[in-house]
Amino acid sequence: RCLVGWNGAEGAFAVTCHGRAEAAEQAPQSWAGLFSAPALRGVHRQLSAVCPRLEPAFPELPPALPGAAAGGLWAVLFPGGAAPDEAELQELCRALELYLGWALELCGGRVVLDTLFAADRCCDDEYFESMHELRGKALRGHLARAKEALRRVLQQHKSADTMVALMKVYEEEDEAYQDLVTMATQFYQYLLQPFRDMRELATLYKLEILKSLQYDNLGPRRVAALQKDAEEWTKRAESAVCSIQDITVNYFKETVKALAAMHKQMEQDEERFGKTTWASALPRLENLKYMLAKETLQHLRARELCLKQKRTGIQKVMENLGEQEENLSIVEELEIQYYETQLELYNVQLEVLKHEEMLLVVQLDTLKRQIKEKQDEVVYYDTCENPEELKVIEQTMGQHYANLSAMTMLRQKTKQLETKRGTVCARRAYLRNKKDQCEASHRQRLQQAEENRKRFQQHHSIQIKRDKQKEEEKKKKAWISQERQKTLERLKVFREASTVNCSTHVVLKTSRPQPPSPKLPRDIPQQVVVLPSPPASSTGAAPAVPSSTAPSSRVRAALEQPQSILLVEDKEPKSSCKNTPADIPVQIFVTDGDKEEQKDSEELMVFPCSPPAPPPPPPLPPPPPPPPLPLQLKTSSATEDKPLPLSSDSPSQSPALHKQDDSSRSINNCVGSMDEVLASLKRSEVHLRKVEQPNPYASVKDSILSAIRQGVKLRKVNRDTERDVSRASPTQLERSIKAAMQRIKKVSADSEEEEDNDQSNGEWDS
Repeated sequence: RCLVGWNGAEGAFAVTCHGRAEAAEQAPQSWAGLFSAPALRGVHRQLSAVCPRLEPAFPELPPALPGAAAGGLWAVLFPGGAAPDEAELQELCRALELYLGWALELCGGRVVLDTLFAADRCCDDEYFESMHELRGKALRGHLARAKEALRRVLQQHKSADTMVALMKVYEEEDEAYQDLVTMATQFYQYLLQPFRDMRELATLYKLEILKSLQYDNLGPRRVAALQKDAEEWTKRAESAVCSIQDITVNYFKETVKALAAMHKQMEQDEERFGKTTWASALPRLENLKYMLAKETLQHLRARELCLKQKRTGIQKVMENLGEQEENLSIVEELEIQYYETQLELYNVQLEVLKHEEMLLVVQLDTLKRQIKEKQDEVVYYDTCENPEELKVIEQTMGQHYANLSAMTMLRQKTKQLETKRGTVCARRAYLRNKKDQCEASHRQRLQQAEENRKRFQQHHSIQIKRDKQKEEEKKKKAWISQERQKTLERLKVFREASTVNCSTHVVLKTSRPQPPSPKLPRDIPQQVVVLPSPPASSTGAAPAVPSSTAPSSRVRAALEQPQSILLVEDKEPKSSCKNTPADIPVQIFVTDGDKEEQKDSEELMVFPCSPPAPPPPPPLPPPPPPPPLPLQLKTSSATEDKPLPLSSDSPSQSPALHKQDDSSRSINNCVGSMDEVLASLKRSEVHLRKVEQPNPYASVKDSILSAIRQGVKLRKVNRDTERDVSRASPTQLERSIKAAMQRIKKVSADSEEEEDNDQSNGEWDS
């Protein structure tokens, strides 16, 4: 499509052409350019030379256009007429669009675009056609013309009323078929040539690589690279062979189609003539049947090769599957595909046997006809008046005996063909039985796949619920860890702000003594809880505990019973309290550790802007010394370095319990790993023998002499058993693959052996 508009600033016509995309993925191309009136006239002259019908279609352009460049002295001496107005310019642009549309339709898009935008489309490759493509088009055209000639000859059969005219038509038909075979051979040889070259090249490179790997001294990296290249060239050769087989199938498909049409037409001609008249055309009919059976046999053999290649590819894919769970379903699908391919292969093989039998039947009919003709021959003898004539009769009798020997040979050939026909029938019965077994296995596998699918659909909802629960648990854990991290960051910021802005004093305030909780065991440390202090009406500050007694009292309180540690700061102005965050209740588990760590944990619980607490009660007598901690409650340096949890779900939990769970898990893991080690030792068959303790009272010379007399006992090492034992136990995927391969072998292996034996005796490839 072309659009034309007037550009007043440049004084020229703006032409824009929008092209169509050749493919769905490609974006449409566009071309644009500015053309003056003389340039458009030059374009019109070129297009009208290509198509004279465009000569009267070009609109008349006015001599003077608004905004156009002045014509120099001639424009001053001979001024033109008045310039057209806006409406006339729009009408002129529509006329040019219509003209360019006609040019695209009559001359073609390439010619118009090359004439208008030659600079933008300067690509020489578009003007020179490839010789390879040109030859392919020529051969394809020759093949199409040969098919059309054969079709016209086949249509002439109806116009032939006599046998003489029909025989002439048969001669023309044979010539047309030979031309078709010649053209088809040339065309398909042209198609086969690139793949043959690729096969030869890939085989050559593969042999060179294997020779280099065998004789050259290469490093491991170079060896790996060459092996990878060899595998790649092998794949290329296999793909080329597959393409060659496909093209061969197409060739025989063409010839079989032509011969089938000729045979069908000849059978229709047989119905129009009598038996005696048709006897002259009977040899051609037999020859045509023979050619049809032979070409069909070649076509089926080519299809058989393609199916075998496909079946081999399925086996390779099945053997090269990785260790993944989803590959189990892939193994089932591949096995079903193998069964389908094997059934198709059985059908093709049965068709091959059918046409082999047809070929034998045609040959038997020919031999029987020849035998009958020789038997129907009549020999007439004249009366003999002298002995010389008897010699002539003896010569004729010799010819008769020669005819008898020829009949004997024909009968022997007939017996041989009958024997081959019996072999073909037996082979066909065997293949039918194998096909029935394969169909039964295929149905069983399909039924099993359907049951698995139903079972999967039945339990699919439960699995979805489980997956959703797992996802929710993961999200919950992620949210908890995220909130914990945020809380730690807030505490860190709060601590930094408190140390910079406010000067605080730590006050250790103990509550009244309480008996230890009966729900908690004695060997589990109690929790140290920091409670937010309620707002108090009094403004007095709590007295501070002397620093000398603070560490010991903290340790005793932490080890003996749960106490409330209230950190109360001195009286501060209200303005400083407004800029600090609110009170944060924190619950911290405290274990037996260093004093410095206890001080640091207490500094985290400082609330600089909290209101003062009420005055504490009088000090209590010092508590008794704490009992010694059990060994299970001692924490390692690794656990002390980790951040302590900020909250617990229940007050009965403690880090000791967590530590016991972790230790039990690690013990279980160690037990499992040792079981595996023990099993591996059993698999490797390491037998321990009793070591004889040396006699401490014996001399060194006696021990040396006894060792020399005993000698060294050597035991035989079976490397095959060690290699088998060293292998790991087969996985579920390997077991399924082995089972599938066994079923596949049961279905197809015996038939392949029989097929190889029969193919060695076949005589149908010539």
